[in-house]
Amino acid sequence: MYPFSVFILTVTALCPGYAKQLSFEKTETATGIQLNYRWLDHDELPQQLNFSLDKQQVNQQFQKLVSYQPHIAQRHVMVAMQKVAQQADPREARIKIQKIGEQLSFEVRSRDQENIESWQKKLQQLHQKAFDDYLFANYYTHFTNHFGEEGVKPDHRRYATESVPTLLPAANALYAKLKDNSQARAYVNMLLSWLQTIPYNDLESRMVSDGSGYLPPAQVLVNNHGDCDSKTVVAAALLRSMLPSVKVAIIYLPNHALLGVQLAYGGKDETLRLDGNTYLLAEPTGPSLMPTGQISEQSLAAINGGLFSFEIVNQN
Repeated sequence: MYPFSVFILTVTALCPGYAKQLSFEKTETATGIQLNYRWLDHDELPQQLNFSLDKQQVNQQFQKLVSYQPHIAQRHVMVAMQKVAQQADPREARIKIQKIGEQLSFEVRSRDQENIESWQKKLQQLHQKAFDDYLFANYYTHFTNHFGEEGVKPDHRRYATESVPTLLPAANALYAKLKDNSQARAYVNMLLSWLQTIPYNDLESRMVSDGSGYLPPAQVLVNNHGDCDSKTVVAAALLRSMLPSVKVAIIYLPNHALLGVQLAYGGKDETLRLDGNTYLLAEPTGPSLMPTGQISEQSLAAINGGLFSFEIVNQN
């Protein structure tokens, strides 16, 4: 018989129109993590969802990741550049690489101007590649916000894509709750009503955060909490699993995130045109209970004001 542990959380319902998770139960065995959620949906009807995640998958996936620290990233880049610089024939070129404050700089000396330009180009390309390789290895990516400011954030697209197999039991459990011949929108609404009731963590600024506040999709479900980026990526991963042909976008607002789903829409639905395609908007975060096509006034104001950036999760 496998040893197991049980965690039960009971949540008292809040005011009408807000997230109502009635209870959360987690039972761990040697091989699995059984999760049981009870909540009230958009129509105030009680819902229940049960599924079991593979414990080894959950515990091993994304576990070697580190928080983003610029000085460590710079050290990685500097070592890569120094290795290549050592290959230069000192009779043809002398290369000096040093760190000044938070920046790396290099100097190339040679009697041949073409040689100088060649090494400068090579080192500039290497600097970019080494930095990109470091980000990729640690599941981070470049991010440009609506003001054009550049930073680094967790690679949400990869997290969503690589979490699909791990979250398949959850996706199947949601699908099993639907009536036969249900439309794709019904699946999205069931998904939203569940995720919106999972407790919410405040989002750290993407431009200054080290990424430690972000939780991978399985960890959001196992720990029963997550910030808006984390919960939106869970939604994206589950939609990729059950609706693989439907394009999904993550839309970044100041201190918030939304989901865009390329589904049929009506005149009262909130939508957004991205790269020539129209996306139906959705709020996975909560705590307000909003079906597909409805978003908060703050989100709508930000979008109408152009205060957003986005990335397409699946380029079908």
